[in-house]
Amino acid sequence: MESAAQHQTRFVPARVPFTPSPPDAVQPGMLARVLDEIDHGLFLLDLTGRILHANYPARRELASARVLRNAEGQLCAGEPCAQVKIRQALKDAEHDCRSIVELDPTGEALSLAFIPLAAVHGSGTVDTVLVMCSRHAGCEMLTMQMFARARHLTRAEQNVLARLCAGHGAEEIACLEGIRMSTVRTHIKNVRQKTGSSSIREVVHRVSRMPQIVSALRLVGED
Repeated sequence: MESAAQHQTRFVPARVPFTPSPPDAVQPGMLARVLDEIDHGLFLLDLTGRILHANYPARRELASARVLRNAEGQLCAGEPCAQVKIRQALKDAEHDCRSIVELDPTGEALSLAFIPLAAVHGSGTVDTVLVMCSRHAGCEMLTMQMFARARHLTRAEQNVLARLCAGHGAEEIACLEGIRMSTVRTHIKNVRQKTGSSSIREVVHRVSRMPQIVSALRLVGED
């Protein structure tokens, strides 16, 4: 004979569908602060190339005048041939075509991805373009410091790891840090052991894949 417990109806909580807030509910100031935390340079342009918004890394790129510049509110390249590429990418975006432009006037390439954005989702009418800049090599120092603190790395070990993440070899690190090669090897061994990694390449890979947290101090003096 079945017990009363076997006849009890099991309660299953109803699934409540997630309804995202409408875009208007996100304050522009908050959205701008969110974009500043992304380590890729981001520009929002109209179809003529006028800069509607630039996050911190994008403003830093403009300030360096290495490849890109702000010419009376327009995103421009330093060289005529590069400017032609930008204009073509904007024309392609107007027709809802994505493209990637590589600019290399100084030997250090900067890639730009042009992503068309429709005025209304699903409308197909593009009125703005998101431009994503390639990310610079290496890791943000704050990310490195947080990783090192969690693994109890010494300051010297952290410095060696930072150099490795920047692409330097052991001999270069010894020269840059003013220490012996044997000391560099000891630091590398300690970093591997403390992080539980089989190789230093694995450590660098782990750090490079972490969220790149930036310091709020970088915004001091920014417009």
